[in-house]
Amino acid sequence: MGAIYALVAMGFVAIYTVSHVINLAQGEFAALAGLVAISAVGSGLPLPAAVLLAIATVVIVAALMQRLTIAPVKRMTTLLSIILTLGVSTTLKAGMLLIWGPEGHDLTPFPGASFTALGVAVQSQYLWILGVTAVVALGVNWFYEHTLTGKALRACAEQPTAARLVGISIAQASLLSFAIAGGLGAVAGVLASPIYFTSWTAGLTLGLKGFVAAVLGGLVSIRGAILGGLLLGVLESLVAGYIDSGLRDAVAFIVLIVVLVVRPGGFLGQRTVARV
Repeated sequence: MGAIYALVAMGFVAIYTVSHVINLAQGEFAALAGLVAISAVGSGLPLPAAVLLAIATVVIVAALMQRLTIAPVKRMTTLLSIILTLGVSTTLKAGMLLIWGPEGHDLTPFPGASFTALGVAVQSQYLWILGVTAVVALGVNWFYEHTLTGKALRACAEQPTAARLVGISIAQASLLSFAIAGGLGAVAGVLASPIYFTSWTAGLTLGLKGFVAAVLGGLVSIRGAILGGLLLGVLESLVAGYIDSGLRDAVAFIVLIVVLVVRPGGFLGQRTVARV
């Protein structure tokens, strides 16, 4: 689950660093992808084709969301972004409820057999989650560090005024960041669906925990988001195993409160110094 949280958290970071928008619909991207993939497999599509269709669908939805709700706003504030994305989140939930109903659904597991290692039963889907997350994380990091487009997005995040002066379109960068976030959320959704039932409400938990993971990383670091997600997943498992399984979902919110009180910039983020 830490790897799933990391993917969702990377989506939060991808959007926030470019446009300073906190996208509360990020969890719904994951839930929508899972439900689309489940329906596609149910209609007879092979699993790989269903996964690609789900990811493409969510990327388009994310891009439309940016164009219809974020781009028209001339002066975006954090509070306004929360209100707008919360509205989109509610709309997506209502749409998923109308189309798929209130029941949970599960996706066909990815190829592979479960096995036992050192007395512990390991599902092959867990290895798929960890492996795909590692590949995606490396790919996203390489994109931002070594491609011209990725460097342009970083420039928009670090020096938006200078980016405009050299001809980088902030609007196009924002659109691309939403598409990337949609893709990351979709990957998280299809990876988690074979293990956890996906329903119209599944995005709420994923979104909130992904946000906490992103906050742990300071909301501005892809690497911090990955570490934050893995850390949160481990903490949840330790609390559920050694204290009380009923406290599992409370861990994320306790961590969020601690981070906001002790270090609002995130435990894994960098401290900033302002000259006056």
